[in-house]
Amino acid sequence: MSLKKIITRLMRATADKIDAGNSELTEAEAMELMSILCHEGLSKAQACSYLNLRRSQFDALIRAGKLPKGKKIVGFKELRWYKDELDEYKKK
Repeated sequence: MSLKKIITRLMRATADKIDAGNSELTEAEAMELMSILCHEGLSKAQACSYLNLRRSQFDALIRAGKLPKGKKIVGFKELRWYKDELDEYKKK
């Protein structure tokens, strides 16, 4: 069985349990699942706007290791940053 089919089966089973009101997920587990499912990619301009930074500030924070480097995603010309990873910076 392919990994994609396994994930689909597990997600459907979890959704069915939630709908039936007998989910075994704790509040913390539910929040972690939400953060994984909402892994939203941003362009550099969107990431700068999200953090309220100028491009030069954003680049300096990446060089200093305070922000993650962008990731190359198939189908996109520019690098992508993820909100959940950028939120770590916002918490500081």
